[in-house]
This record gives sequence, C-alpha cells and structure tokens, in this order.
Amino acid sequence: LVFDILINCLIGLTPFVDNFTHLGGMVYGFLCGLSAIERLPLDFFGKAHSTCSRIRNYSVRFFGLILSVVLIMISTALLVESDGGSSPCSNCRYVSCVPFPFWETQDRKWWYCDDCDRVKGDVTKDDETGYYDVLALTCPNGAMETIDLSGQDISDSEWLRNQLPTFCRQNCDSLFA
Repeated sequence: LVFDILINCLIGLTPFVDNFTHLGGMVYGFLCGLSAIERLPLDFFGKAHSTCSRIRNYSVRFFGLILSVVLIMISTALLVESDGGSSPCSNCRYVSCVPFPFWETQDRKWWYCDDCDRVKGDVTKDDETGYYDVLALTCPNGAMETIDLSGQDISDSEWLRNQLPTFCRQNCDSLFA
C-alpha cells in the first residue's frame, strides 16, 4: 500500500496528472472504508465486546460517513466555483508538478510547470527585409514585454509561435498567472 501511494505521488509530479486528485482519493477512500468497515466477530480476539466499544465503533462509522459526504460536497463546490486556471495557493503547484529532469538546463527540460504555454504575442514585420523585428509578448501575469528580434532573421511565423514559451521564460518576470 505504501509503495502504491509513493508511485501515485511520483506519477502526480508529471504535468496533467494532479497529485491533489490522488491524495484526495486516498483520504476519501479511507473515510468511506472507515465508515463501511465490518465489525469483527466477537470471538476473533478471544474476548467479548462491551457496550462502550460498540458505541465507539458505530460512532466512528457514522462520523466517517458524515465527514466523507461533507468533504465531497465541499470539494464539489470548490471545483464548480473555480475557473480552472488559477489557484488560491500559488505554491501548491509544486505538489502537482516538478520540472524534470533536474540536471538539465532550463531550455532542455522535458516538461515545465509554468504558464508560459498560454502566452500570446504580436509581431511586427520589417517591410524592407521581410523579417520580424519586434515581438510584443503578453506574460502570464498580464505584463507586456517588448522583445527586439532585429538581427535574428526570423521570417517563419509558425516557428515564432512555437518559440513563444521560450521567449516567455527568458523575458517575463513572473511565469505564473
């Protein structure tokens, strides 16, 4: 069980897999299991159960069921009210995603955990040369960055569109929305 929990948490550090889902499922599963647990037979441990232990067992099952239902309702309300892009906990993203591999430079990572894949940019083209010379980049936090492209001889708009996240990581102060 511990090995399975560790594997799920490690998988959750990759992008598009949410560790909060794994951890929430583990907590809800534990609470639902606790509320539905069957009592052991009286002679299992060789002693009879007292009235106090029966009340305690039923109380644990009852409050586990109530807590499960309340937490599921709260989670559902939070998910319905969220916009799907922002989070009230800015550092919680590191529980769900870690840039990998650690030993590679910033431009050679396999995946990133920032919001630079959502940036937009406007370019102007020099009519004489036919190359793009200025990129107006909208950073994830809404700030505008003007990037001078003159001297780079860029004429392919598709290549430039694919390079927007790289320009974001190099020029934006905040990489998160």
